[in-house]
Amino acid sequence: MEEISCIFCGIYSNNIVISENGYAGKKCRICGLIYVSPRPSKTEIANIYGHDNAQLSAQLHIEQKHAKNLQAHHHLALLKQYCKKGNLLEIGAGAGYFLAEAKKYGFEPFGIELNPTQAYFITNNLGIPCQMEPISPNSFANMKFDIIYHCDVASHFYDPIDAFTTMYNKLKSGGILFFETGNIGDVDKRYYRLFEHFQYPDHLFFFGQKSLYNLMVQAGFEIIAYYRYCIIPQLLFNKVLRLIRKPTSQKKTNHQKTYITNKKSFFKNYIKQIYNYTQHTLRYKIGRYFCKKNSPETIIIVARKKG
Repeated sequence: MEEISCIFCGIYSNNIVISENGYAGKKCRICGLIYVSPRPSKTEIANIYGHDNAQLSAQLHIEQKHAKNLQAHHHLALLKQYCKKGNLLEIGAGAGYFLAEAKKYGFEPFGIELNPTQAYFITNNLGIPCQMEPISPNSFANMKFDIIYHCDVASHFYDPIDAFTTMYNKLKSGGILFFETGNIGDVDKRYYRLFEHFQYPDHLFFFGQKSLYNLMVQAGFEIIAYYRYCIIPQLLFNKVLRLIRKPTSQKKTNHQKTYITNKKSFFKNYIKQIYNYTQHTLRYKIGRYFCKKNSPETIIIVARKKG
């Protein structure tokens, strides 16, 4: 474990705003970045993904095809406005469903995924090239890309400035970086109670608008689009579901558990699809209209490599 300062301002902070799983999230008083300090070593973080110890298991990622496809269609429709075709690299590809949809949209997909189960699934089940190493100048034999994409990955990077600088260098001239991340660095603490957890130590950094701008500038990118979606409706929906499920699960008899387990798969899939549509609608459709200062949001940033 090592103490660190703000990666942008170089200032140490004692302002602990998040405590979870024995880790402290400290907020920089200048740029608002929230960072875990002290934090695990780089080797310990790598072991989280290499041994499937992350908060979301490989199997759960693989089972989320319908939800991931909904998200992929939304993101690819936006992405097509900035780049119509070319090779596309996804960092933190999960089970690879975005890459599979990107291929249908006319892109040539490549993936980076550190979890061996998911990387195997992408390569062998989806037939998409995937490497199980962090992005580096040597990724995919020094290939450069038209697009680099990632979703909910920025908070996981051990060294975000280095990671985004490497992305910049792996793009072709004029290439597009398209990514989604949260704005927890900007969120008023009164909203924290809406979150079930913050997934420490999987997440090492939480950004806000100012710290994201600092990150883009230091990596060399030009921001060309910024999409905001308020996630309060989704968080409230999930909180209500947790309250409903908790007493219900405590009262189930063994007979009821067996009955639920033996329900026909088509019915369970139908319910799951309704749930996925609801989550997607609350996040990307309804959430578009409720953004306000210091409220929790998910943000899509589109940036271009200069030159």
